[in-house]
Amino acid sequence: MTHPWPHHHTDGSVHYTHCHPETVEALPAAEAARPDWRRRLRGAAGMLGASSLAAGAIWFAMLCDPTVSRAALPPSADVCTNAGHAVRVWFDAETARRARVAEAPHQHAFNSMLLWYRSAEGKCAAGRTQEAVRSFQSLERMIAGFDANREDRDEAGE
Repeated sequence: MTHPWPHHHTDGSVHYTHCHPETVEALPAAEAARPDWRRRLRGAAGMLGASSLAAGAIWFAMLCDPTVSRAALPPSADVCTNAGHAVRVWFDAETARRARVAEAPHQHAFNSMLLWYRSAEGKCAAGRTQEAVRSFQSLERMIAGFDANREDRDEAGE
């Protein structure tokens, strides 16, 4: 397609095009095409190498970061889960409420309580259950005060 082909007409005129000529005689003699087996072998080797590299990466990721089941956790982890249930429910509801409200008051206090909650969850995961239970109990008291203050503000606004 890079070289123009001349088309000779019966009236003697010639025009050039990038399409092959209509007559077979005008085609240049072509050599018999031989398959380039080296090029095909390199392509197959490249595909095999790429697929083995991808498979190795997947296996490496699976073996380095195995999934953790709840069966592997110690029985003391259930104490943390039960102690933090009420706090978790409140944070889920409050986060959803704050997502719906355009501007929520006392965002700084909520953020610090959320950090404290994440810290207590981390203590549970680390196996420091007594510290985590104390943190969850303190958070429950803070939530009760937070909700009472919000009810007082709502009544004052009405």
